Amino acid sequence: MSIKINNPAGFVLIGGASSRMGSDKAQMSIGGRQLFERSAAALNSICRGSVTLVGEADYAHSFQIIPDINIDPTTHSRASIYGLYTALAFAKTPWIAVLACDLPFVTGDLMTRLAVYCSNEFDAVIPIQPDAKPQPLCAFYRREGCLQVVEAMVGNDELKIQNFLSRINTRFVEFDEIADLDGSANFFLNVNKPEDYQAAAEIAAVDAYQ
Repeated sequence: MSIKINNPAGFVLIGGASSRMGSDKAQMSIGGRQLFERSAAALNSICRGSVTLVGEADYAHSFQIIPDINIDPTTHSRASIYGLYTALAFAKTPWIAVLACDLPFVTGDLMTRLAVYCSNEFDAVIPIQPDAKPQPLCAFYRREGCLQVVEAMVGNDELKIQNFLSRINTRFVEFDEIADLDGSANFFLNVNKPEDYQAAAEIAAVDAYQ
């Protein structure tokens, strides 16, 4: 199977309140790299250097950054759909690749495999985790099929990204279709809480000595 899209724009979502972690997740380090750097590296395999950070970053980095649009922090939660909306609105390419910074073990091989399933038949390509749940923050989206839908949802304060997936033509990639890739067991380990971070750091330490 070959990749059917060329040079999609890549977006690392660094927004979110990090309330369960207690500190900004994007700046935390695992395996010697900050989380946003790990996500950017995974996207670079398919986006060829066209990677943008979405959110607020008051720390040193070399990436272009765009703040989440249409968010009033006094009235709105930091829902991930805002980051997706911002990426789609900013993009100039037909397809975008989106990756949340709190998925530190997503690899370039995974992003390349997901890109294989992108075509104009679909509006989104979403992997399924081992627990059978879709992971919309490690995915590809077709701008033409998605922007107006997500814009309308945000305008109506409909903030559940899972509802968005049901309103577009989504190609769900079953875990069996990606399980052969190196590191697949940890692709979707989500670093939300201190204990998640500790587990991720331990995995990275073991991998470093293999």
